[in-house]
Amino acid sequence: MTRLLALDVGEARIGVAISDTSGFLASPYTTLHVSRNEAQIWEAVQELIRETEAEGLVIGLPISLDGQIHAQARRVQAFAERLQPHISVPLTFWDERLSTVEAQRLLIQRNENEGGRRQRRTSQRRTQSKRRQRGQQIDALAAAVFLQDYLDSLESKTEDR
Repeated sequence: MTRLLALDVGEARIGVAISDTSGFLASPYTTLHVSRNEAQIWEAVQELIRETEAEGLVIGLPISLDGQIHAQARRVQAFAERLQPHISVPLTFWDERLSTVEAQRLLIQRNENEGGRRQRRTSQRRTQSKRRQRGQQIDALAAAVFLQDYLDSLESKTEDR
């Protein structure tokens, strides 16, 4: 198996996850901030592929609950089309519906398991910083959720043979 990189493409951030080299486990990796300069995004994705030695890229496709491809999914497909010439690894789309909901659930569960520690916020700036940090965690975790689903589907295909 090879190492895979996953992108959860949003309008403000791109959550990034990575698989282990055995293709068994997906983990959140980082978050990229979307800028108006797409060349920066292409360069950042290229650098992630290099630094992680990824041999494939999985991009989450936000298919609606009714199975249709709507505006956001079309934006992700267009993003991938523009990205394709800048990368040297194969690109695969994977249904990522409800991955953000699952990531939020996992983050809440993790916080509860840590004792549900809540601290009183002392300033609005600190609250915004925490909210931004939580959003970044959710984006990377959402990428890990659908990458794990993709890895599991590959494993089940292997078992069926």
